[in-house]
Amino acid sequence: MWFFAGIVFELATGDLMFAPSSVQGYSDDEAHLAQMMELLGKMPRKIATGGSRWKSFFDRYGDLKRIRRLKLCPLDRLLVEKYNFLASDAREFSNFLCPLLDFAPEKRPTAQQCLQHPWIELKTRNNACEIKRDASVEKLETGINKRVRIKVGP
Repeated sequence: MWFFAGIVFELATGDLMFAPSSVQGYSDDEAHLAQMMELLGKMPRKIATGGSRWKSFFDRYGDLKRIRRLKLCPLDRLLVEKYNFLASDAREFSNFLCPLLDFAPEKRPTAQQCLQHPWIELKTRNNACEIKRDASVEKLETGINKRVRIKVGP
């Protein structure tokens, strides 16, 4: 579900959600972990200290060893400030994505649960209304070639 959230974010924004970049003095892995924690909050200690290489990145409290000052920016704020989402759209989208990005995999919703989320249901209802309205269109112009016409209906 984590990767699904990343794909949905990329489709909506055109950017990778967590694009590790070389930051002077830090490894790509450290920068990547910092990006995740800036967006999602502090990683639970149990998860931070649970991997085989945890001592390379975290102290015994679950804090990053070398990157001390994180610039916290919740997902909905990022969507508004960087991607110009409307605040209401950002909040709805964030409410859908954030549970998929829970650091604890067992807490993430299943695909079936995602389909029941209000954000998905809202988008599906809106799209169904648009499809009904568009069905009455006789001809559509394509953006590729203005001379090409597509007939819809009998």
